[in-house]
Formats: sequence, C-alpha cells, structure tokens
Amino acid sequence: MVPLEVYVARVLAGEAEPRAAEGAQRALAIAVRTFALVNAGRHAREGFDLCDTTHCQVPRAATATTRRAALATAGQILTRDGKPAEVFYSASCGGYTESADQVWPGADYSYMPATPDEVHAEDVPWTLVLTLQEIQRTLASVGFEGELTAISVDDRNMSGRATRLRLTGLRPGVIAGDRFRGALGASKVRSTAFTLELMGNAVRFTGRGYGHGVGMCVIGAGRRASRGDSVEAILTKYFPGLDVTHLTGTSTEASSSPSPAIAAASAVAAVEPTRAGRGGIVVEAGRTSGIAAPELMRLVTQTHDELAKRLGTSVAPLTVRVHESLESFRAATARPWWVSSMANDTSIDLVPAALLAQRDGIDVTLRTAVAEVLVSPALRGRRSWVRVGAARYFGRQGGVPNTAPPASCPSDAELDLAISAAAQRDAEARAEACFAREYARTGDWRGVR
Repeated sequence: MVPLEVYVARVLAGEAEPRAAEGAQRALAIAVRTFALVNAGRHAREGFDLCDTTHCQVPRAATATTRRAALATAGQILTRDGKPAEVFYSASCGGYTESADQVWPGADYSYMPATPDEVHAEDVPWTLVLTLQEIQRTLASVGFEGELTAISVDDRNMSGRATRLRLTGLRPGVIAGDRFRGALGASKVRSTAFTLELMGNAVRFTGRGYGHGVGMCVIGAGRRASRGDSVEAILTKYFPGLDVTHLTGTSTEASSSPSPAIAAASAVAAVEPTRAGRGGIVVEAGRTSGIAAPELMRLVTQTHDELAKRLGTSVAPLTVRVHESLESFRAATARPWWVSSMANDTSIDLVPAALLAQRDGIDVTLRTAVAEVLVSPALRGRRSWVRVGAARYFGRQGGVPNTAPPASCPSDAELDLAISAAAQRDAEARAEACFAREYARTGDWRGVR
C-alpha cells in the first residue's frame, strides 16, 4: 500500500510538466489527489485501487519538486456540496476545454464546461498524414468492413472537436470522433480537435491539443502559473463551482489535520460495496446501487443455474457487480451511457438497479449478461454477432427468439462501436435474428458461425 501523499508526488512526476511553475504543480496535486480518492477501488477485482496507465493516473519516480507540491497541498481535495468531486485533466486542451458529456455520453459535470482557454494562442498545430489504406486496415482490426474511399468530418461540437466522422465505403459508415482517435491511437491522433484534407489517396490531419480536453489543462495551468495566477485562480478556471477542502472537512485555512492517508482510508471505507459469495459466485453491490448483496446473490445464483442447465456449460468463479452510479460503471468499463451491462471473461458489471428498472429490468439484463459469460468460451474467435446474438437469444426469459425477419448480420464495429443508443439496439436485434436463424438451421448453438 502506497501512502496517499507519496502517490500524489509520484503521479505529479508522471503527469505534470517537469518545468511547470510551483502554482501549476500544486493545482494539479489537488486534482490528482481528488481523482485518487473518488476512483479508489476502480481495479478492486484485480487486487488494487488504481492502475499505472492513462486509464487511471501515470506515476513515475517522485522528484524534489513533486514532493514539495504534494506536501504543500497535503490533504486538500476538490469538493462539491461537501463531497469529493469527480475531476479530470488532460495534457493540453489546445485553446478550448471540452465538456465531459462530449467524451463520455451521459456524463453530467456542470463544473467542467467547454470554455475557451486563452493561453494557447502560440500553440503550434500538430499534423498527421495517413493513406486511406492505412486507416482502412486499422479500422478493419476493430470490426469495420469494406473499402474506404473517402473520409470527412460529419459533425462538430461547440468546442470545435470532431464528434462524428463519415467513412465512405465502410460498414458502418460513421464513427464517433473519440472512437476514431482510440482506434488509430491517441499518440497519433493527439486529439479530436482536428481538420482533415484529402490529398489523393492520403489524408492530412491538422489539429490542436493533446488528450480529451476535459477539466484541467496541464499545459494551460503551467502557463497561467508562469504569468502569476494563484493556485485558487487556476482551479477556479478549470473547475468552476468546486471548493478546495481538507480531507477532514475543514477549510483550506485549517492549521492542522489528521494524517491524509488515514483520512483517505476512512473516505474509501465509507463507500466500499457490500459483498457476498457462495459456490464460486461473488457479488458486489455498491451501497447506493439500489440492491442488497443477498438479493443480488439470489438472482445471480438462480440465473446461472438455469442457464447452465440449458446450455450444458458452467463457469466459475463468476463475479457480478452492480455499480452505485452510471459514472462508476462507465469508469470501470469504458462503455457509453446507453449500455446497461458489460460481460468480460468471468465478470459482469451492471449499472445501478434503479437505472436497470427504467431500461430492460434487472432480470433480463442479468440473464443476458450471464448467458454471454457462459457462451463466450465456446464461441471465442467468431464474429461478435454470434456471441451477442446467443446472449440475447438465451437471455430472454424462456429463450423466446426475436421474431423480426432475418436481416444482414451486423459487423463487429456496429456492435462494439455503435454511435448511438438506437444504432446499438438495431445492431443487437439483428445479431439476435441472425443467431436465431442459424441456430434453427444447425440445432447446436456451439455450431453457429
């Protein structure tokens, strides 16, 4: 276990500008500490709280500068209504910060708005040139089909970032801007704040910024500190509406407080989920998830036993977690707001029970997710529609098939990179129809291809 302030100093060494002024280091230290507390337990299943990649925060060996910044701000976090706030930061917003809901659909953080950041006037744009064939090969690796003949920006948001691209000749023919960046690689397409130009068989991207642009801009904070802005002014710029508070709940002017590590441990323990386990099944229910662990265990056990008998296969251990918030689910799974469950090997993540009740209900969602876990080993290596279609087919109570007429089977990208809730529903319905058709023909779910 790493003490909180040691962790903060190490993350500053990995995330901050090495030569940034003291004010920028301290402002980022407060953001880093806040992120660590709010996201503690993100990787609980793997046996630790936070990873050392950009999925969480990147630590490096601490320096005298980063240790000094961590010590100077020890115990200080960003709060809203007295509670630690979810905060984000990126390397450079390129002159315009981004709203969280434009990166993670459904996110609602009014204290991280899209707004101009005037300290980037001298930024040099980045450029990238790729051939259509190079883009096509990369997109094919994530499930797109066809031959790419042209690409264009189909839509932009108020910050000027590309939110949707048109892919002429591919199926599906559109992709979200952040998904496009993720597919090609964040080190290549440094942000979605780009324009593109077709040059024969090549595409030239010209962009600004590096990262998603939400929340604090690390380079922007450094420039503000260099011109004399205070820590408070920097935090107010990037997190308007949040307060800086000690972990003990006292104001930042308090002269003393308990050990930040002890206070942090207490804060994490207060939101730790309830757990139950039996017969190779472990369930976790966040305290505000809307369902108690014993009830969740009953549902999971019953569902697993019924489907295992029908499918002739079982899996253990099986871990099912109902998250306490949509944001917790999103952070753990990287899935968009309209997705209710995520099945991965022998684990299942679900959105809060109240949200499930508004969608398909916890019974149907859980059955579909458990069915996916059970069929996935036998269907590994096949197209996504086989796995997804099987999960939906057997996940429906009684295994009643989708009665929609057979349609074209969806590409992997249509299922895994859907651009909207409607597109996701359509692709999944087609996957179920295709599976039902092939299952009726073969009589063996393992033989569907």
